Amino acid sequence: MLPLQMLAEGESAVIADVRGGRGIRRRLSDMGLAPGVTVQVAGQGAGAGPVVVRAMGARIAIGHGMARRIMVRPVAPDD
Repeated sequence: MLPLQMLAEGESAVIADVRGGRGIRRRLSDMGLAPGVTVQVAGQGAGAGPVVVRAMGARIAIGHGMARRIMVRPVAPDD
């Protein structure tokens, strides 16, 4: 497992865990980012700006701090 923030643009992964309290888990879940969901990194700023991911047909922008709390398991491109 590694933080979502560590994925390169274009890489896909399955969310394995969200590190944090009930509030952050609920906020991310409300955005569609919960364990078991497959995400793909659509872009991210180098240290500044949001991490943009595609999940469940939507593009979602989250801050780097929040992206560090989302633990993922990378998936192969043809999975």
